[in-house]
Amino acid sequence: MNFTQEQISDLLFDLATKKGGTHLLLNLTLDAFMKAERSLHQKENPGEYANGYRYCKAIGHSKELVLKVPRTRSGMFYPSLLAVIRNEDEERRRLIFSLYSKGLTTEQVSSVFEDVYDKEYSKQQISYLMKESKSNVHTWLNRRLESHYLVIYFDATFVHTRRDKSVSKEGYYTLLGIKEDGTREVLSVVNHPTEGALLWEHEFEALKDRGVESVGLFVSDALPGVEDAVKRVSPNSKHQFCGVHLKRAILSLFPNKEKENIAKELNDVIQLETKKLTPLEGFKKLCSFVDRHIKKYPSLKRYKASVISK
Repeated sequence: MNFTQEQISDLLFDLATKKGGTHLLLNLTLDAFMKAERSLHQKENPGEYANGYRYCKAIGHSKELVLKVPRTRSGMFYPSLLAVIRNEDEERRRLIFSLYSKGLTTEQVSSVFEDVYDKEYSKQQISYLMKESKSNVHTWLNRRLESHYLVIYFDATFVHTRRDKSVSKEGYYTLLGIKEDGTREVLSVVNHPTEGALLWEHEFEALKDRGVESVGLFVSDALPGVEDAVKRVSPNSKHQFCGVHLKRAILSLFPNKEKENIAKELNDVIQLETKKLTPLEGFKKLCSFVDRHIKKYPSLKRYKASVISK
């Protein structure tokens, strides 16, 4: 039976105006696209035979679609349309992970997801996705590492974290390694409620258990006791304070009215963007800075002791 273009338009209009008609048209259109793509694939690959269909679920216009995905006997045909659908599904998963990681309960995540996509994810489904994600994270955290790293930078970032029924800021210990070829590798990201030198020592020991035998240099902020923690775990490694963290820590000891001038002084003492200053010259400048201000601000004695010991 042959239809005119006008008759086809009328049929499509009647279908679209019925309840669920738009959804059905979308489903049929996507099925037709994939079937046409399979025909093109067969023309480009002589001897490739059609082999029925498999079913795939997707979301379109906030409704669930059940698509008929064409197959070929060799299994080498994959509709390009499915890549788009897969990317959208991955976006939804990332949204779920993001909401959950920011402290929302599984019930709240499900509610937000239903508001955005008009599709309900049960609390059980959200929990399953979280368990699957945690399993992947656990595997990554226990992978084997290189035996030697030129440098390891370590610091803790505090992020809102749900524990039991409350949410508070907790530390996420991050270690970044520089390999011998100069490439960088995130070695670990581990959660602890607080930050302390003993906890860092525990994480350094964990690196040894994962294959790290030697480290040339550790770089960190001036957390009390952290130098001793490094020495106990890796006595042959060097340790230095991160210049940015050191400047922030020293600046915090001064009142707001003096911070602008002190910051200018520190820029001359701790020069991050130039190599004109030798380590010895930098050492002398820091000693001189501490001597100038320690009488008025005794808290600087910590840095006086630090530079002398070095």
